[in-house]
Amino acid sequence: MQWAVSDLAFAGFNKKYLSGLPLSYNIEFFYEFGTDHYWDAVLLPLAQNNREKRTFSMHGPCVAVNLADSNDSYYLQAYEKTFAYAQKIKAEFVVVHTNEAYHGDVAAVKTLVHKRLGQIISLAQSYGVQVVIENVGLRTCGSLLFDFEEYISLFDRYPQAMALLDTGHANVNQWNIPEVVRRLNKKLLAVHVHDNDGSGDSHQTVGLGTIKWDPYFTAIRDWAPNALQVLEYAHIEPGVLTEHLQKLESRYGAMRY
Repeated sequence: MQWAVSDLAFAGFNKKYLSGLPLSYNIEFFYEFGTDHYWDAVLLPLAQNNREKRTFSMHGPCVAVNLADSNDSYYLQAYEKTFAYAQKIKAEFVVVHTNEAYHGDVAAVKTLVHKRLGQIISLAQSYGVQVVIENVGLRTCGSLLFDFEEYISLFDRYPQAMALLDTGHANVNQWNIPEVVRRLNKKLLAVHVHDNDGSGDSHQTVGLGTIKWDPYFTAIRDWAPNALQVLEYAHIEPGVLTEHLQKLESRYGAMRY
């Protein structure tokens, strides 16, 4: 089981704390929040030493871009910049959100998002970049556009895309998380691992919410053992991050497939 850390918990000047992360852990970063020059300065020192090299994955734009907003005319430009940088650093994948908040006729919004997803996936292929589609939207906020079955069906519609399961979103939306893993099976390329109490997307550390982690990791071992486990926490003290990862590995497995 391969583990990674999202830079979500290390915004701004705190990214220096990632320099202490062992190279055996990969890093996912929110490309949207920096320029290419900025990311070169941040990532290159984290990339390698003489013996080992880590890989990176990228979170696509999700604040300045909303595929469900018909007035958003910037989305393709934003994704083209993202994919160009992903190609440059040989990113493992780029995370795509189907939508953020949405308004209007639901069927029309879904049609719009389907069209734009097709454009984005085609653009990614032209750069040789793998897209993973994340389950997004929260029932508690009225932003859940695609329910469980509709999310699963996206991978029949877009066979070139892979899946990224977000455990926090799934928990808020009352999805059976081990069943999601089973249904996605080999399509599941990565997971955003974080916890919450089911009322909101709080990005807490594993064990602080209501997600049942033993059944989840059993499902991962049974159905998607190669899925990258990305810790996407809102906050964790830098000094305890490596210790926390080691405890998760000890309990749930550190085997690299």
